[in-house]
Parts: sequence; C-alpha cells; structure tokens
Amino acid sequence: MPQMPKVELYAAIRRDHRGGMSTRGLERKHGVTWRTVGKALESSWPEPRKKLPPRATTLDPYKKERCGSPVPGAPWPRPCGWAAHAERR
Repeated sequence: MPQMPKVELYAAIRRDHRGGMSTRGLERKHGVTWRTVGKALESSWPEPRKKLPPRATTLDPYKKERCGSPVPGAPWPRPCGWAAHAERR
C-alpha cells in the first residue's frame, strides 16, 4: 500500500470505522498499530511531529581545538570549513 499523508489516513480510518469495521480490522487494512487507530478515532488532526535537537557528531570535541585557534605567527584565527582548504591552495 503506498504511503499516504497522515490526515488522509486518519480520515480513511474514521470512514471505515463508521462503516462498521472493527479496530483490529482497521489495523490490518491500513497497516498501523492500535495506538494510531485510537488516535485517529479520537481526533481528526494528527499531532505535529516533535522537533528533535541537533545531534552531536564525533568531531565536535576536535572542532573547538581546531576552529578559531590562532595560526602561529598570524594575527587572525584559523578559518573553519572549506575556507581552511582554500587557504592552503
């Protein structure tokens, strides 16, 4: 079954439920869990997705050492990112 937007999925679940389909039948037909069926029957709008905090990378501890540390003999801080590569060319 192709993926459909959640609002349309909730509407289809409610429509099938009004038609007399059981909760377990709704789960099987739409390929969702009982929690999703319950949420669709109690609310017409799905709850918004949570915003996740940015994840740390394995290089984060080294970025503080490398970026912004002064270049020996230069009055400016070391560039970060692509500018560091451009400076060496």
